[in-house]
Amino acid sequence: LSRCIKLTNEPPAGLKANLKRAWCFFSKEYIEEADSKTKSILFGLCHFHSVMMERKMFGPMGFNMKYPFSIGDLRDSATCLQNYMENSGGGKIPWQDLKYIFGEIMYGGHIVNDFDRL
Repeated sequence: LSRCIKLTNEPPAGLKANLKRAWCFFSKEYIEEADSKTKSILFGLCHFHSVMMERKMFGPMGFNMKYPFSIGDLRDSATCLQNYMENSGGGKIPWQDLKYIFGEIMYGGHIVNDFDRL
């Protein structure tokens, strides 16, 4: 084991690095195909994901438990965002629906301790 090469995939340190990693997860084509409203919300979603990842780094001061937030949560949230924006037909943005889906279902679904909810 001491002669082996060890690889790890840890989230980068700092909010800026987390935000860059989250934004770079999406391909350039995916971002360019989206309209301006979707791009803006996607950036906000990446920021939210970065805050959740950074908060996890603080241990007991951030969350009471270690929750399994991952890039898969961001990917699935972006898919829901795309579906909602396509169904809205370029009209009014369903803010309450998106807030509930992202905050309570996608990310909030992991949280089991009420003191960890914002």
